[in-house]
Amino acid sequence: MMTENLSDEFYRIGSVAALTGVAVERLRAWERRHGFTPAHKNGRTRFYSAEQLRRLKKIKHLIDRGQSVSSVISLSESQLTQRLTDSEASTTAAAPVAGKSVPNVALVGANLLQLEQRQPPIEQLNIVARWANLNALLEQPQLAAQLPEQPNVLVLQVPVLSAGEIRKAQQALPNCKIISAYQFATAAELSRCQAQDTPVLKWPLDWREIEYTCLEESKRYLKSVGYAQRRFSDEELIALSVGDDDPNRPTQHLVDAIHQVNALAAFLQSCAEEDTHNPPRAEALSEACGDAAYARVHLETALHAITAADARPSGPSGQTFSPSDGPAH
Repeated sequence: MMTENLSDEFYRIGSVAALTGVAVERLRAWERRHGFTPAHKNGRTRFYSAEQLRRLKKIKHLIDRGQSVSSVISLSESQLTQRLTDSEASTTAAAPVAGKSVPNVALVGANLLQLEQRQPPIEQLNIVARWANLNALLEQPQLAAQLPEQPNVLVLQVPVLSAGEIRKAQQALPNCKIISAYQFATAAELSRCQAQDTPVLKWPLDWREIEYTCLEESKRYLKSVGYAQRRFSDEELIALSVGDDDPNRPTQHLVDAIHQVNALAAFLQSCAEEDTHNPPRAEALSEACGDAAYARVHLETALHAITAADARPSGPSGQTFSPSDGPAH
């Protein structure tokens, strides 16, 4: 007999929604649009198998990390597991520095390294690796894998733009977004890069242009692999809001804003899934959902900073100190 208990082989659609966090309406939409059909139907009642439940949990996890439904809905359970493993590795490699969205950047190219050396201390980018040319990177791939901080953006300066060279750099640093700075390029190569969504910059360059492009591409990359993850659960947000005893209620206002952004992101994703007749608009809506998640991480960082400051004990004068600071004088 089919029931809703966890120990049974099949699960009603309502139980699946509760166990996975995927709303009933969305499960039905996935059945219509993506062919994710329940294992069994009894009249209008849908039943999902244990294997489908496991898959849905992993699909939901990947969607929460910014991946689109269409890119994961047809994957097998083993493929979903691998995608989750890859996503976790990429998120670790792309972790923002000191809680800020400062990208880890690697530089390849003699002219590029010379340009960097002429700059004042660089704060917008965290330069973690440098190679004089692409061959230097390709000849020592083990060094790239052993970097203390893994880059999530690689600026590749080449005399002649080549999709083949970009591909080699991508193989050496698979978790990087490649930005190519070129001196010469054929129309065919430029078209290939445009089709593959590979950013290209014409040399000579101003460092500010490199910096801006790295920041933009890093933002897109981090959104796709990590920034969709939430720092605080709903229960934690509620507890923080209720516990805010500041008369100005800054924590409560931040929590309210985070709830609003979370709801907006979910709404935008729903709109993207419904707009199947207009793929460009659906893609734009999906991108907007990622932008909302990216905005939320800054609100969560601010909330974390306030709660961390509140957690520190304060002395009689109102100055904060930790227990290791010794007695206040």
